Amino acid sequence: MTTLDYAQVFENEYRPGRRIRRAVARVIWAGLFILRPGVALDILHDR
Repeated sequence: MTTLDYAQVFENEYRPGRRIRRAVARVIWAGLFILRPGVALDILHDR
């Protein structure tokens, strides 16, 4: 196995929730843009 193979194993075995967290964050941002677009844009601008 190469280093890249080990990295993929690490991501799959030890960090499986990463995709879930990203999906949840995107849903929250979409909801914020729909409900309160001004607040979402202020947060995005400050970031």
